[in-house]
Amino acid sequence: MTVSADTLKTVVTACRERLGDPSGWITSTAYQHSLALCIIESVQSSAGHSEAAVVDRYLAYRRATLDQPVTDGARDLLRTFEEAGSSDQWAGKVGSYKRRYNATGVQIEARHIQQAAERLHQLRINNIDDLLEAARDEAALEQIHAAWVEVCGENSDVTWAHFLMLAGIPEVRPSRVAKVFVSGALGISEATDPGLAEEILEATAAELGVDQDQLDYAIRRWLSANSWRLSDAA
Repeated sequence: MTVSADTLKTVVTACRERLGDPSGWITSTAYQHSLALCIIESVQSSAGHSEAAVVDRYLAYRRATLDQPVTDGARDLLRTFEEAGSSDQWAGKVGSYKRRYNATGVQIEARHIQQAAERLHQLRINNIDDLLEAARDEAALEQIHAAWVEVCGENSDVTWAHFLMLAGIPEVRPSRVAKVFVSGALGISEATDPGLAEEILEATAAELGVDQDQLDYAIRRWLSANSWRLSDAA
């Protein structure tokens, strides 16, 4: 298959408008050392374009008492809720660390972040290595997926895929993400062929001068905050 110049131009333009300048994109490598960060970003992404801010504030909160890189697992994350006193207090003390309260701001999904950490900890998934080990067993991974859906809701496909990608689970790159984004960019209501969508994004990444995994990650972040756009996906 060959990507036409018009198609490429349209999708590149959509990327710049929706994802911003590639120089400002956040990379996923830091998350592969901290299950806590993966949980926070993935759950919070469903609330809008605020996940990076909440992650940054959590890091600032933790760095205030640590003299080493933050590699928090699920139990460490839960301990911050214990320190705060409740999920509502966590939203103010940790999720909005050193930020003035704003009643009109994006809601911090503190309760769901706490619940996700609790369920993972109950399943003995406390750090990235635990998750990577579980991913080798289809039944074990499905159990974790069921717990994630229980906390995040039935329409949590994108946040689940985002969570796995942040953790560095190999081969977690469903073509549905590419298909939905490309279909929306091209204004096509019917499903785009997954193979063509992947080819279009490969060409788009080259045109933008970024690695395809970087583009994939940026798209997942955007779709996680715009999950309603998945409603017409196959």
